[in-house]
Amino acid sequence: MAKPGPSPTVTPEDVLEEFRSRNDPNEPLTAPEIADRLGCSRTTALKRLRELAERGDVASKKVGGRSRVWWLPSTESDRDLLKGYGSWTGTSLGEAVDETREQLDENLREDERVLS
Repeated sequence: MAKPGPSPTVTPEDVLEEFRSRNDPNEPLTAPEIADRLGCSRTTALKRLRELAERGDVASKKVGGRSRVWWLPSTESDRDLLKGYGSWTGTSLGEAVDETREQLDENLREDERVLS
């Protein structure tokens, strides 16, 4: 008897097809939304999304404390930029931008405390 749980057969291409098959393929989705649509765990969806981000096939942005949205880059040049930057830094462009923004925000808050 097979163990209950998420389908191990969800591929990165399944996730891409989920984006492409919607009315607006550029509308961002969350990992839980992908998981619900594909019938897999959130962890599986997140792993596949990260694989796609490393390949430059999806982009992401952190929103709120722990949430992240994912979308298809709008043009081939966007995908090329994400792929090139990701391979150079070992991370996705979106993550690098988010980390930089968070560091700048933290520095600004610290400067405001010092000046107060």
